[in-house]
Amino acid sequence: MSSISIESAIAEWTTVLGESGVITARAEDFGVSTIGTKRSIPAVLRPENQEQVAAVLQVAQRWQVAVYPVSTGNNWGYGSANPVADGCVILDLSRLNRISGFDTEMGVVTVEPGVTQGALREFLDSHDGNYLVPVTGAGPTCSILGNALERGYGITPITDHFAAVTRIEAILPDGTLYRTPLSELGGTEVDGLFKWGLGPYLDGLFSQGNFGVVVNMTIALAPVPDTVTAFFFSTKDDDKLEALVPTVRAVLRALGGSVVAINLLNSQRMLSMMAPFPEDKAVDGVLPAHEVEHIANSHGVPAWSGVGAIYASKEVARAARRTLRRLLGPVTDRLIFINQRKVEMAQTIARLMPGRLATRVKGMADTLAGALEIMHGTPNDVALALAYWRSGVLPAPGQPKNPARDGCGLIWFAPLVPIRGKDVRRYTDMIERICPQYGINPLITLTTVNDRCFDSTVPLLFDRSNADATARANNCYRALFEAGQKEGFLPYRLNIDAMGILNSGSAFSMLAGKLKAAVDPHSILAPGRYVPRVNANPEATPESTKVPRSDEL
Repeated sequence: MSSISIESAIAEWTTVLGESGVITARAEDFGVSTIGTKRSIPAVLRPENQEQVAAVLQVAQRWQVAVYPVSTGNNWGYGSANPVADGCVILDLSRLNRISGFDTEMGVVTVEPGVTQGALREFLDSHDGNYLVPVTGAGPTCSILGNALERGYGITPITDHFAAVTRIEAILPDGTLYRTPLSELGGTEVDGLFKWGLGPYLDGLFSQGNFGVVVNMTIALAPVPDTVTAFFFSTKDDDKLEALVPTVRAVLRALGGSVVAINLLNSQRMLSMMAPFPEDKAVDGVLPAHEVEHIANSHGVPAWSGVGAIYASKEVARAARRTLRRLLGPVTDRLIFINQRKVEMAQTIARLMPGRLATRVKGMADTLAGALEIMHGTPNDVALALAYWRSGVLPAPGQPKNPARDGCGLIWFAPLVPIRGKDVRRYTDMIERICPQYGINPLITLTTVNDRCFDSTVPLLFDRSNADATARANNCYRALFEAGQKEGFLPYRLNIDAMGILNSGSAFSMLAGKLKAAVDPHSILAPGRYVPRVNANPEATPESTKVPRSDEL
């Protein structure tokens, strides 16, 4: 790609988008990320509608300049707004932020890429929308559409966010508008009510793919239930983990309609939410086991904690609480149920307490209030505090958290783990063995994505201002992937530096590559993203998407 091509394309894009829609000065600042990666970014384009998106792609084809679409760019821990390969122009879709087609009776709504979790919550509140937003812990500023395309998930119904997608419209690399057959035939309404459409299911190509720019999608929303009751449980004995895991599976199978997801968190993950990182106690950045035990005891943190919610009518919720006591009682030391009324009572009591005790009770009550908001489908940034545990500067109170802007070092390792006691033990042993070797504290969360499989999120937290710490964190990711590949624990999504994992010459990669070549022969759209780049020599692996070995970083 020559500088002449880029300059010519930028000149045409400026005609299409206007001066304010094309950013060239300090464009690379747009790509600041928590993973420490830096890419060469010639320009950032900011269209306002799908017609402009189509025109941008037609110019990109004409000059064969690669573009990389992002929804809001807040993809913390996976690369933020950075492209996979150097030299891509960023297509910032955050100005496409319209919400339309809300059907209060059917519970479906259509969103564009720039619609955030917070924006959808405000829209529903102002339109008498008695539905839950598909929230995540990433916060109110993150895209609904972008998270669904990455197959994100949450703990509210519907947990699988791509499963909630019923209809997609996308601009293909040549500027053509893609619509599903039912919509093309005039059945837009039923298309938004039925996920699978008619004929081959091509919508799936746009999830974790680079076959088009999705400009809007229709999603199904879960209705607000009569009651939302959070439940928390714990065990002080790590040896009970093998018994606790199948019990979680039994809970989901017994209460699948009302308990949709459960999180398990180890003691260090809980401590990261409750106390500042004790730098003076760390050895090479890692807390020794005896220090972890001491701090956990001082804060009353058990070996394993669990959290979930009951979404049900009052009658069903009462029966669900009885079932939870019966199933979880034998394998836990504590099981409590919390609702909004109890949290408000705790906040009131805290105001009447003296000194430190009041501060502690208020902190606990505020944390519970934040967790309940998320369970009620209201996004907040409570969970984002995790990113600041090892580095970064928290913004002033009332200001939104932005881990990339604020200097946090975070890489997510997110493998899938069978819900079996012995497998979870093998997995936790692997994490606890490998992470400390690279100066990373083993913080583990296990979230059920169904009644068969956990997705585990392990935040690799590091000092992003330190080049050595950044290199160690990237080495740690690679070591975890290599060990997980041997053990059968593979990630459900990849960060931008790990995309080369899929460039293996497998049947999957070859088929995906052929499909990509058919719709994007010049590979101008998000080259290297989940699909191998199209090369004249199929044996070659582009250096820009190659994932380095752990000893090469």
